[in-house]
Amino acid sequence: MAGKFEWHKFSEVNLDDPFFDSLKADYEEFLVWFKKKSGAGEYALVFHDEQGVGAYVYLKREIEAIQLIGKTLPAIPRVKIGTLRLAERFRGMRLGEGALRMGIK
Repeated sequence: MAGKFEWHKFSEVNLDDPFFDSLKADYEEFLVWFKKKSGAGEYALVFHDEQGVGAYVYLKREIEAIQLIGKTLPAIPRVKIGTLRLAERFRGMRLGEGALRMGIK
């Protein structure tokens, strides 16, 4: 599993990579969402190897109250996982766990 995670602007990511085919097919709003994030200068953690994109993690910062049953957590800065996707070839190999660790360091 040669490759590594790196921060990339959305606008630097190749949407023609086969990794994104199922996202484009399953979520008709995906391209609109992706263009919006690109225009806003957002970043994502992207794992590349010799086959192309292997994982994509979008983390976003929020300051919102969170409603739970019988309790409300205060509005403080938090990191939310907006998107986490792994290529089939990496499922079961703990790559997603590594992505989460990198994102919340």
